[in-house]
Amino acid sequence: MSSLKNKIANTAAYQWLAIYIQRFLTSINPKIEIYRNYKAHFHHKPNLDNPRDLIEKIYWMQLHSDTRSWTMLADKYRMREYCEKKGFGEYLPKVYGVWTKVDDIEWDKLPQRFVMKLNNGCGTVWIINDKDEYDIEGLKKKIKKVIKMPYGYRGFQPHYLGIKPLIFAEEFLEESEDQKLFSPNSIVDYKVWCFNGKVESCYVAYNRSKSRLTVDLYDSEWTRIIKSLQNFKKDRFDPNVTVPRPSSWELMKHIASILSERQPQMRVDFYEINGRPIIGELTMATGFGYFTEAYYQHLGDLTDVTLLPRVK
Repeated sequence: MSSLKNKIANTAAYQWLAIYIQRFLTSINPKIEIYRNYKAHFHHKPNLDNPRDLIEKIYWMQLHSDTRSWTMLADKYRMREYCEKKGFGEYLPKVYGVWTKVDDIEWDKLPQRFVMKLNNGCGTVWIINDKDEYDIEGLKKKIKKVIKMPYGYRGFQPHYLGIKPLIFAEEFLEESEDQKLFSPNSIVDYKVWCFNGKVESCYVAYNRSKSRLTVDLYDSEWTRIIKSLQNFKKDRFDPNVTVPRPSSWELMKHIASILSERQPQMRVDFYEINGRPIIGELTMATGFGYFTEAYYQHLGDLTDVTLLPRVK
């Protein structure tokens, strides 16, 4: 029965219906969608009058603060300009091309291995290991469907609605042999949580597949924060695997600290290739569900919402 529900939920018709419903409810009162999304994970309503945990404060800022800068920061392509202005352009992956329409993509000019992305949304990443063996026609159809879907109504993330959709191709990043030992299915993603320029912790996502990923959590000195992990299931957290401290960890922290200055909170996501950090994206409205409510409370205590001006 659950597999049937998943198939229905993945159909374009279902996704468009969900978008229309979420858009309608948000137009009436965005708190309806906030309550729905928050309660599904924490099993109680958020406190939006006196926000305490990180997720409550992110929602509060989206309701009451000037978060227009988040649109550019969360744009997976346009954030490159921000990183370059901060002096970190050399830590961005190469880009082979940028397009507004699928039919404009010059596939013959792309290398054999590359990564195709949309600059908004979540999960719109396609890894092409071999262009000649990949179903390019099928990929074109997928992109044409998802690029039309507005992202930001679900879970109330309005800063995504201001992103002009783009398609871009990036260089294929290959992990080291050491990383493959504990993450054979995917590259390791180091998600560095920062609060007004101060690095607090690193949420590690690895061994990712279509339906699951394994997570771990380390403090700024790379000591595991095991008591703050929510799910001790094999498909979410593996207590037998200790993720090695990346050799570029100090440089990652330096970059993340500069990029997150004057922002109440920001997650700076990195990869490590040949001992060098590569900036993946900047996340302003983090997902939730992997860590304890107490840990989100702790992160909330570090989030100073007064850093952003109030919307009058």
